[in-house]
Formats: sequence, structure tokens, C-alpha cells
Amino acid sequence: MKIKRIVIRNYKSVKYIDIECSDKINAFIGENSTGKSNIFDAINWPLGPIYPSFNSTLPEDHFMGDINNEIKISLEFDNGKYLQLAQNWTDQAGREKTGLNHSGNYITDIDRQNYCSAYLGVDRSILDYAPSNRWSLMGRILLDINKMFKEQEIVDEETGEVVKKTEIFKTEIERLRDDILFTVEDDNGTQVMKKFIEVLQVETAKQLNRPSNELKVDLNLYDPWNFFRTLQLIICENDTNLSFQASKLGMGVQASISIAILKAYSQLKLNNSTPLFIDEPELFLHPQAQRNFYKVLCELAESGTQIFFTTHSPDFLNVGRFNEIFLVRKNAENGTYVRNAKPTAFIDDLKIRRNINSTSEDILLHYKNAYEETGDTQKANEAFFAKKIILVEGQSETLLLPYFFDLIDYDYIGKGITIVRCGDKSELDRFYRLYTEFGIPCFVIFDGDNHHIGTQDEASTIGKNKALLELFDIVSDFPDNSVNDKFLGFEATLNENLGIATSKKGLKLFKYIKKHITTADQVPNWVTGITEKVELLTDNTESVLKAPEAEQ
Repeated sequence: MKIKRIVIRNYKSVKYIDIECSDKINAFIGENSTGKSNIFDAINWPLGPIYPSFNSTLPEDHFMGDINNEIKISLEFDNGKYLQLAQNWTDQAGREKTGLNHSGNYITDIDRQNYCSAYLGVDRSILDYAPSNRWSLMGRILLDINKMFKEQEIVDEETGEVVKKTEIFKTEIERLRDDILFTVEDDNGTQVMKKFIEVLQVETAKQLNRPSNELKVDLNLYDPWNFFRTLQLIICENDTNLSFQASKLGMGVQASISIAILKAYSQLKLNNSTPLFIDEPELFLHPQAQRNFYKVLCELAESGTQIFFTTHSPDFLNVGRFNEIFLVRKNAENGTYVRNAKPTAFIDDLKIRRNINSTSEDILLHYKNAYEETGDTQKANEAFFAKKIILVEGQSETLLLPYFFDLIDYDYIGKGITIVRCGDKSELDRFYRLYTEFGIPCFVIFDGDNHHIGTQDEASTIGKNKALLELFDIVSDFPDNSVNDKFLGFEATLNENLGIATSKKGLKLFKYIKKHITTADQVPNWVTGITEKVELLTDNTESVLKAPEAEQ
């Protein structure tokens, strides 16, 4: 069962958000204290291990700390039903209620368990995966296996009878218990476990005012309702011949086991496929392990499990799956808000601008290809975490800009600015549309290449220039070499605006410039101009995608 839509009102930092979920991966990103955890807390309040109520809510649980801001959390599922936790709701008979409802009706805790989700918090403790906890991932796996175990039968080799595996298990465990575990004796030869159970039985009967022969107290090595409940994860090292409880090992090991459990869950394909929630999957993992974990999550999502996670790591994002990214930010007026980019919006935009028909699959594929050809996919992912982005064509700019910024004491990293190399001028337009759709302010730098006039590249160059200039409501074949509010287009090339004649490119150009430009006063004036314009860029940028008239 998957969550299709999440609506949260007046919960902590959230005034109002309405999220259409991906049925695969939902990656929530953003700076600390923007409200990512509040969103997850709101979702897991109706889905978690404790039946939700408003009995213990505090003023700070309400938006702006005002108890008059009534909390309402609605989760719509793909079965056409919804769970809603609201301070005020009306049932189908018109009666006013408070608390949890299921599509407008009261729901028991037993029925609520059909919607339960597994949650992995930031501490990564294996204890969170206790088999006895049906809200843990391992608990859900073993609960499904337990149901299979209770139903299976085998033929007794001695009698030829068909017997349940559970009966054989009970008999063998009770024999081991009575003949070995419970035969421990004290110095007087008394079987202490037998004596302990006798005392328990007699005294319990007395407390209940019943004859002792009408009450039986027993101790089992198993849970007769869930035979897998008492299992524990044990790690055995073959080289040392030592065994350890997984819960006693380091957090790096426990995090790795968490990934292994997720991998097992995806491969077993059991019945329980309710959503998984993970806080910061990158914790305690080195970069290669992070990328592997993201691969596991993608495989799990493709196998049918819906996944929600928060992350600060670019290794858990992919521009080619931008529809699965939810950027969380916060402002004083509206509190926590969420920006997401839908492929359908890009389809409409492409149809209006270029009269090209496309599909969601084609749009995502084009971004996947562009992402893989940027030359720096890490920066392309990192940009989703940036406060502002500078988009450039190639390596020359990504090497020179940081060097120039350093010379003029402009701390672009401290200001949360990411420089993204898009690989080609034609891709600048694509990435600008994507990042601004998430509300991230961008500044674009590109070569106008007016030296292509009169050559076979003229038409192509003008087409690329126009596509970029149209973003800023400018109709022209070539840029004017000036620093504008959101872009700098060189009339010809970057090289011709360095103050030093050179045709070098990339790393060779960088090394050459480092030898000839060594002080702030030698840095080209347009560099300072860029910093001034970038400083003026405002957050939560409006979309530049064109929409059908009826939707504008």
C-alpha cells in the first residue's frame, strides 16, 4: 500500500503543505531546521507504533505555537482510502470527532496496522529492528515468514501423519527446555527452575483467589503466537571464532546490517509492502557505501516498495530522477514549504515553446543523459542543496571562478553557492529550468560565440543563444557582454574577457592565468559584477516553465 498524497496543516513549523508523492522514492532535502523532520514526524504520527491522539500535544506542536491553529494530517493511499489525524472532523453521521479517522470513520488499532510503516531513525541501532517490533523492517519480514511457518505442514517419517511444523517445533523446544535448560540444580540438589515455576503458580493462584490446580504458569523459549519474535542478530567472525550481538557492535557495522536487511527485504518480495521511512541514510557510511545504499534503495523501489528518506548527501540524488526530489525550505510567513518538479510541467513547456510532444519517460531520460554528460555529476546533485547556483559551460569556468573569488575575498562556499558545469551551452537552458523549478536561484554564464557569424555554426549558435536569452525575456541573437541580473553572456568567449590574450582552455588556461593574475586588482571587473548580482538573487524563485493558458 502506497501513499499518494500528504497534506499537513498547522503542525510545528508547517503551516500548510500538499505533497503528491512518487510511488517509488521520495527524497526530502534541505538545510537543517527547515522542517524535514517535522514532515516525517507528522507522517509517522498516524502510522507509528502508538495509536495517535492529541492528549499529550503541547503549544509548540502547533504552527507558531498557537493552539488555535488546529492540526490536521491527511495521508491518501492508492487503495482509494485515507488516514486523517485531525483535532476536528465529522463522521458520516454528522457527529463531531477528534483524533484519527479512516476515510471519515473510526479505525481500530488492529485495522490501523494495515497501514503501518517501518521507520529507521538517525541512531541506526539494530534494536530498532527488533523482531518483536512489527513497525521495524525486520519485524515485518519475520512476521510474514511467521505466517508462512504457521501454515506449513510436513509428513512425520515415523507415523506417516501430516503435522504442522509449529507442533514439531513446540515439542522439540519444550523437550530441550525441560531436559537441559530447566535441570539446573543448586548446592542442595534442588531443581531451581522447577521450584521457581511452582512458587509462581501457587502464589499467582492465591492472588487471583483461585485453586492452584486451576491455573498453570509456564515459561516458554518461544512466543506461541510469533515463533520468530525472540530471534536476535548474531555476528560470527570466522577468523577469530568469536560471536557478537549485533546491537553491541559499532554504528558503522549496524548501519551496514541495516542495508543488508533492506536488501533482503527487496529480494524476498514478501506480502508486506507498506512504505519505509529512513532518516539520513548516509550516516556512518563511507562514500562508496553511500552510493551502494542508494542503489539498494532504487532496487527496492523498483520491486514495489515506496521509500521516503531525508538526506544531506548528493549521493542519494539523481538529476535523472528529479521527480523524486522534494526540496524543503522555510520562511517567516509560511513556515516550512516544499518545492518539487513534475515531468508533466516540462512536457507542457516543451509543447508550448517548441511544439514538441514528449512523455515523462522522455523528459527524465533527457535529464539523465544531460546529468551524465555534465562532467561533474557530484556538483549537479550538490546543487539541489545550494542556496544559489552559478551555471557555466565547461571546465575553464569551474576552475577560474573559484580562483578569482578567492583573490577578491568572496567566500562563495560559505554563502552556500555551488558552481555547476553543464558540459555544453545547450544544456545551460535545461539545467536552469530544472533548478528554478525547485525555487533555487541561478546565475548563468555563457559564451555568445559571435565569431561564428558567417560560418556553418552560425545558425546553431544563434539558436542556443536565443534559448538562453528567452529565459530572461530578451529577444536577441547574441548577448551584449554585460553583467545582467541573472546572467552574463560574453559577446565572444570567456578568453577574450580575461584581459590577457590566450587561446588556452580548461586546465591549461587555469595554470596560465594563475601565473599572470595574482592579485585582486588584476581580476576582471565582470567577476565582481557577478558577485554583486548573485548576492541580490532571491530565494524561492518562480518557475520559468510555460503552462497552458487555463492553468496560468
